[in-house]
Amino acid sequence: MNKAEPVNNKLGIRIMEDIVRIGTMFTFVIVLGIILVALFDRGRAGEAPMGSFEARNFNTGWEIINGDSAETVELPYTVPDAKKGDVIRIRKSLPYNLDDGMNLMIRSSMQDVDIYIAGYKRASYNCDNIDGLTNRIPSAYVVCELDEADSGKTIEIVIGFHTNTRISGITMSHGNNVWFDVIKDGLAINIVAVVVLAVGLVLCLSALVIGNKMGIHTFGPLGLLMTDMALWMFSESTIRQFIFGRPSLSTYFAYLTMEMVGIFACMYFDEVQHRVYHTMYTVLECIMMTQIVANVILDAANLALFYDTMFMSHFWTGMGALLAYICLINDIRNKRIYTYWITAIGMAIFALIAMGEIVGFYINRYHLFGGYVGVALLFLMSATIGQMIYDELQSTDRAKKTQTGMTVNTIETIAGSIDAKDEYTGGHSERVAIYAERLAREMAADYDFTEQDILNVRYVAQMHDIGKIGVADGVLNKAGRLTDEEFSLMKKHTEIGYEIMSSMGTFIDGMLDGIRHHHERFDGKGYPDGLSDTDIPLIARILCLADSYDAMTSNRVYRKRLSDEEVREELLRCAGTQFDPALTEIFVRLLDRGELRANIVDGVASDDSGEIPPSAMLENILHKDLLDGKKILHASHVRMACYMLKLMEKKGKYYSVVFVGPFGSIGDTLKECIGNKDINIRYTEEINMVALFDRTKEELSEFESKIRESMQGAEIRVVKTVTGKEGMS
Repeated sequence: MNKAEPVNNKLGIRIMEDIVRIGTMFTFVIVLGIILVALFDRGRAGEAPMGSFEARNFNTGWEIINGDSAETVELPYTVPDAKKGDVIRIRKSLPYNLDDGMNLMIRSSMQDVDIYIAGYKRASYNCDNIDGLTNRIPSAYVVCELDEADSGKTIEIVIGFHTNTRISGITMSHGNNVWFDVIKDGLAINIVAVVVLAVGLVLCLSALVIGNKMGIHTFGPLGLLMTDMALWMFSESTIRQFIFGRPSLSTYFAYLTMEMVGIFACMYFDEVQHRVYHTMYTVLECIMMTQIVANVILDAANLALFYDTMFMSHFWTGMGALLAYICLINDIRNKRIYTYWITAIGMAIFALIAMGEIVGFYINRYHLFGGYVGVALLFLMSATIGQMIYDELQSTDRAKKTQTGMTVNTIETIAGSIDAKDEYTGGHSERVAIYAERLAREMAADYDFTEQDILNVRYVAQMHDIGKIGVADGVLNKAGRLTDEEFSLMKKHTEIGYEIMSSMGTFIDGMLDGIRHHHERFDGKGYPDGLSDTDIPLIARILCLADSYDAMTSNRVYRKRLSDEEVREELLRCAGTQFDPALTEIFVRLLDRGELRANIVDGVASDDSGEIPPSAMLENILHKDLLDGKKILHASHVRMACYMLKLMEKKGKYYSVVFVGPFGSIGDTLKECIGNKDINIRYTEEINMVALFDRTKEELSEFESKIRESMQGAEIRVVKTVTGKEGMS
């Protein structure tokens, strides 16, 4: 961790950065405002002239002739009592001011249209003129060319009804200006269709190339759905006469693409919902496919045209939307929705808008279809990609947390093994980590620490003494002060630890600096490199304080712990010589506020709740006996037992530790009473240290009774009894 000191130039850089960002965003907002004004302000004074696209309506004064009756109407007009197969005529006189190159245009809403001027047919659109087409032509705009000679002549339009009896409005203009409003009105929908098609094709290609490798199973069905929907939007477009060379064929692919929407949507919903409802979706897809085949057969046999059977396809598409909602509700109830909640929002909106389009078809068949559902598809695509990104981030985060967890476990295991090797500092690394983390958290605001920085301080603190692995036990565990030679060997643990971790290529920020330099002094008299002042890495200065605090508040083989007041005085006395004065001030402030305290009770390590665990109590007994000069046969074995107790305590399991003797009279009984997970160590010549794993009070009482019986009625000498939370005290 290489955090800079809190100095004024850092504040200056931050202010300049904020000014640049605010200025840039303000300029960008101004640009957007100018663009919006340019788009929607129609005050064109002084702008370059662009001419006129005006087309005038030619809708009033039409005489409609239906059989023997005639009346004057205004277009558009729905003929009352008319039915399929009826043919009506409308007529009117053309204006007297026609020019050459003018056009007249009427929309055929699936109707035969013939236009006569002065009795001569000038334009025609009906199924008889198109080879291979059924007797139901798709809607289209019929354009009739006019010239000056047509001025004042009678125009008659003959309309044969196939599906509806509504006569559309008529426009007249110079050249193809009659198309301008049609193109303008349909432009937005067609732009959406182009975008939907492009995205759909990209998704299909992605599914073919990388879908299976990356597990993106939704891209294929979604790509097909978007491609199919875009083609349907083109087929229903009011400007399909500009898009297709043979727009009359849309009478086939418009219906087929619309009928396949339900199938592709079900495929997509099935994948999104992790195929939990695969059987239901598959059955519905089969029904839809059967419906399509039946519609094709009926149309080919001229028994029922696509238009007549379309309501069945709409019905099953609606069933697909309903099934999707039922499955969404069920997933909400079962809390499976959390695995795809972003996509679920897109699904719900898309299904709702799609059903709205279908309902809108039966309410008003003359509005432009596809715009809303196209936007809904783009939203669905965005939700799908958003879900994919979210899942990937979650997966990365889980992998990172798993990796971090493994690293932390490794750190804790190594730190514990180091403490197990050192007979006099059991739990030292863990306590230093707690103190260093608390200090770093207090420093966070002034030193710009993130939460990860604070955690890194804790990890480094746990590993700061890893180099003690390379120090001889005779030096590490010497019962007394070290000689100059021994101390020079002890000091090598910082360099040993540095080399060990540098060869591992550790990825924890500050690890190498903390291990190598935590014994540097602020006045430059520390080791191994004699760094001083702020040349000492910040992480090392934090560890120096935490390490020294634990040393002062713990019992040592050569002295008892210092009192809290003595510790405070020592910290202040060494500020500016051994310790960073700024950090010392923060550390002492924490002590004075009672927000940092030694995890020690009477010199014995305690847990976060202030209770002394069995492992710490055993360590304290070992320390005291060593101070008293008792001959401990296997002190290193006892330290290893402490380490085992610590590991179990972290898992919520406890050992009950009993010192019993004399050894000779109970040796055989101990062998009978001790299980595979228990520990039995010769402590002195006369006494055994026994650690019983996860025993209840009743089991401990039974153990004591057996020991007493084996001593043939003599009084049992229980030297020490150390128990866990469920053990005997």
